Amino acid sequence: MKVRVKVPPSPFRLLKERYFGEDVRDPRVARAALARLSARLPADIAPVVAEAVTALIDYQDPDYALLYLDRIERYVGPAGITLPALADLARLMAARMQFEDPIRIAQQTLAEAGGAHARPDPGSSNRIETFRWDDIIRMLPRQAAERALNAFRRLRLGRLLGRSLKLRFSAAGRLTLLRLKGLAALRITRPFSERFRMERTWVERWLHMVDRSLVKQPGAAADIVRSAELIAGHGDAYHQGLAEWSVIIDGVVKPACDGTLVFSDLGSAIREVRHAADGEAGPRRLRAMMDAQARLYAGAVRGEIAGEGG
Repeated sequence: MKVRVKVPPSPFRLLKERYFGEDVRDPRVARAALARLSARLPADIAPVVAEAVTALIDYQDPDYALLYLDRIERYVGPAGITLPALADLARLMAARMQFEDPIRIAQQTLAEAGGAHARPDPGSSNRIETFRWDDIIRMLPRQAAERALNAFRRLRLGRLLGRSLKLRFSAAGRLTLLRLKGLAALRITRPFSERFRMERTWVERWLHMVDRSLVKQPGAAADIVRSAELIAGHGDAYHQGLAEWSVIIDGVVKPACDGTLVFSDLGSAIREVRHAADGEAGPRRLRAMMDAQARLYAGAVRGEIAGEGG
């Protein structure tokens, strides 16, 4: 008797199913879901969500916009929790889901040049952006990215991963426009990249900490939502913001939700750490925030029970 072994679908097959199969890829499906959710949204938030859905369809696909709507729906009554900072969450989540990789910059530059029907324009300006090598490598699928990163480390070249790489985006000439269109077309590969997985994990962790604060310290939920403002852009600025956000979440919010540290006002503690970096730039910002975190630790009441992880 023959035994049939079910082979997992290859990335190529997943790619075909994602863009040429299910009708969930139809923009009308995302817009219908938006219409249903908009009926339950406050009047001032519905336009923010509608604008985000349009932007996310352009950035990736309708399925990505549906993921955004599913996340927003968690915080909308009657089934969800009514979040006081829902407008900020909707705005910041849309921004974080449109993370800036080279594909994104190519999409923006191509749109400014006329989109899919753009023609070479010698008068157009060049856009030069600085990325890091590790971010470029993470555009690869997860396993390939991990192999490449590990190879750098085995060869003791790990420090090079944080080095800057300047990329030029231009629609001035025929070849540069062709390269621009090719890079923008790579958006269909984005969901299979290591960077996409990392960003999706980050958004879910951010929302998880918001959820925990709604149970433990509801008054701090808005400050945790707004902590996402720290992360923006690409290259060194992006990694600097990510490190600052981690100081707040790992050093203040998580210990407070776990019960290992007790703050009389968690929201004030978050704002204190954030504002400690005001007026500073670069690595000095991170050091200022870490110093503020250390002062909070010294003044906080230490709990005896370590609760759930985050």
